[in-house]
Amino acid sequence: MIPINFEKRRAAVARKVEEAGFDAYLGTRTAALHYLGGVFMPWRGIVIVTKRGDCRFVYWKGDSERVRLEGPPMKLATYGVSNMIDVAVGELVDLGVADGKIGVDLELFGNAQLAPGMLTASEYLTLCRALPGADIQNGVALLDDVILLKDEAEIERLRLATAAGDYGYACGLAAIKPGVTENHIAGVIEKAIRDKGSYWSWSVTAGTEVGSGERTAYLGGVTNISTERKIRKNEFVILDLHPAVDLYYADISVPAFIGRPNDKQKHLIECWETAVATVFDAIRPGVAIADVVRKGVAVYERFGLAEYGVNGFGHGLGVCARTAPAIKSYCKAEFLPGMVFALGAHLYQPGVGGMRLEYPVMVGKERAESLGSTEFRTHYVEL
Repeated sequence: MIPINFEKRRAAVARKVEEAGFDAYLGTRTAALHYLGGVFMPWRGIVIVTKRGDCRFVYWKGDSERVRLEGPPMKLATYGVSNMIDVAVGELVDLGVADGKIGVDLELFGNAQLAPGMLTASEYLTLCRALPGADIQNGVALLDDVILLKDEAEIERLRLATAAGDYGYACGLAAIKPGVTENHIAGVIEKAIRDKGSYWSWSVTAGTEVGSGERTAYLGGVTNISTERKIRKNEFVILDLHPAVDLYYADISVPAFIGRPNDKQKHLIECWETAVATVFDAIRPGVAIADVVRKGVAVYERFGLAEYGVNGFGHGLGVCARTAPAIKSYCKAEFLPGMVFALGAHLYQPGVGGMRLEYPVMVGKERAESLGSTEFRTHYVEL
């Protein structure tokens, strides 16, 4: 893989800190630790970047030796019995920014999809008490503005994660037959994606999701933890994969159907496939994200299925899935070349079935580009 220059990354965040009028960024999100640390850091940690370019990490000592040995060079302080924030305060004092303007991972739009690692209330209060002279403000954008557009090394990793997902999806699809459990199919998929280099099913929704029949059709139901339910004839099956390669995520779900759909199911399929094609074709550099969302929702309305559709068509993707761009009606941004996101389309009609798209897409110079090979359509399993 193309090597990643972590010093360059850290310098880019430092420039953003200075441009925004801050003295330091104190990041606690998984995205910050992974993007700037370059090694899997699942435990609570902090990365500090000053406007001068200093970069230091604070991490739990129970996992610190692995991080030191497996990650790129970094200045790393540890905490154990001591409070993580207390250790970070010591670093801020040593760096001479304890009384400055400090940006922290304090506020990010959304609750159910809150980014992993946001600063807790307890940590925030401890930080404020320890630094009475500091101006502590929300600093999420200090990182997010830097990671928004992906470089060549990142695109390579995203493609590899997507390729692992494509293989896992194909293996899962081949395993679908009447009498097979959702759990069994999830296991087939997990083995497949690991055989292709994925080492972590990153999603909070129980990793690899498999839902079938009535379990695909919960209204607004974007979660399908795999169960012992057995697959039956003539029903939808949702496969939702979350592989990761070298800290970069893929999110892959394309509908499957076993047998022959009835008229209502055919109508649902036609609506979903039309919406997906409409949204994908509308993505262009400079186009307002909200305008594209409206086009997708208009398809649901035209088919009389708007009440069953989720009013959103994707989320950011990279070292985190809770970053920009959010393909939502409230988004005020435009599509830009280099953006990568999981293109989404969710349509769940109780009593009929559910359909889900999650797939890595990049905004190219002229149009949207899929990062993998799985087609955005219903995949049929013949009996």
